[in-house]
Amino acid sequence: MISLRDSQLQLLWTARIDYAEGSRVDAHQHADYEQLFIVLSGAGVVQSGAESSVIKEGSAFLFRRGVSHSFQFTDETVTLDFKFRLLDQAILDALMNVQACCLCQGTHLSEIKQWYKMSLQRLKYPDSVLPLRIEAGFKSTLVSLLLGNATAQPLDSTVLANIDDDEPIAAYLRLNLAEKITLDQLSRRFGYNPNYLIRIFSVKTGLTPIQYLQEIRLEKATEYLEFTALPITEIAERVGWSLPYFSKMIKQRVGLSPSQYRRSLLNEVGKDIVLEQNFENIWRVEH
Repeated sequence: MISLRDSQLQLLWTARIDYAEGSRVDAHQHADYEQLFIVLSGAGVVQSGAESSVIKEGSAFLFRRGVSHSFQFTDETVTLDFKFRLLDQAILDALMNVQACCLCQGTHLSEIKQWYKMSLQRLKYPDSVLPLRIEAGFKSTLVSLLLGNATAQPLDSTVLANIDDDEPIAAYLRLNLAEKITLDQLSRRFGYNPNYLIRIFSVKTGLTPIQYLQEIRLEKATEYLEFTALPITEIAERVGWSLPYFSKMIKQRVGLSPSQYRRSLLNEVGKDIVLEQNFENIWRVEH
């Protein structure tokens, strides 16, 4: 496969890193590349130049080349980390004066996870994804996140991304996916006959309301397994399923039990995903 690369941004390295409580990364700087540091969960403090920022869920930090930075973690913390080189002066100039710390959520967070998962797929299957596809997508998310040009959505979604966010029944289901919801309850809430409700919802989404609920629960459950350290029992509760039914649905979707699926992913935690052959990452984690 031809290894095409983006002409404005070159993604060098990425990894999911789970930091233990009390661990730290001492002050250091990068001479010729930038870093985007995303906190999926956890707590602590980041020092970047003269500024100190509290780490919280969804925190995003841009570390520019030549700027000293360090981390200290007071809780177990799950992160996604990207090191990249900006090659376009216009982008460098545009990002020079933006706030280096912001909140990454909604569509931004969903996209960031997607670029990581695509990088991981390329690590496992080198001919499966063009680096250009990852770099172009990551560049778009980076600029949108830091310049504030995208609207955050309440739920990360891939399979269901094309469903209109103004659809009130879909919005209700997304906001209440952990609750016990039946077709009769939806019919009463929205004032429709059950058969008519199914018909109008299916025309807009291609799914019945209950099918849609199952899909968003499954997507959220899979995401919890992939990007959090939550206990499996708690994940089942968060998506409104009993543990046996949760296990059944995950097995149908990915071919593994929830614990098996999580173990398969944990094998990749802390693993370098190098997209530039000559790049060498230096680990600085201290406990």
